[in-house]
Amino acid sequence: MARFHFRFEASQRLADQLLDMAKREFAQEMRRWQACADALAAQRDIFNNALEGQRSAGMHSPEDLAIWQNYVFEQRRRLKNREAEKLEQEEIVEKTRHILIEAHREAEKFRRLKEKQLKEFLQKELLKEQKILDETGQILHWQQKKHSLQC
Repeated sequence: MARFHFRFEASQRLADQLLDMAKREFAQEMRRWQACADALAAQRDIFNNALEGQRSAGMHSPEDLAIWQNYVFEQRRRLKNREAEKLEQEEIVEKTRHILIEAHREAEKFRRLKEKQLKEFLQKELLKEQKILDETGQILHWQQKKHSLQC
């Protein structure tokens, strides 16, 4: 039986390598996004605590109110920066997601093509084997017929 050889083996390996790279890049960007989300949540907690401190200072120690207002202003600025970082990272994640999807499609295309070519190859091999079996059967039939005529 002949060996199956996929014509696009090198292309398939390259597509698989690109898929692996895209998976790693996507995972890395997702970790960065998660870090941004965690930092945003922590900054939101700090900001909410600062607001609470400002309210408390307004009611109980008005002389500290200016310090608390400056602190709240700074925490609000940091919170907006964290939100902007998270949005930026979300865009990066979305781009890497699209790259991953395309790499997956490309690798899948070669996998399906290989399966199709293998199926066609096996079908041709079965036809060859069937032809050989038919010819062998015919020869045996003729020999048997020849042998029976001689007897």
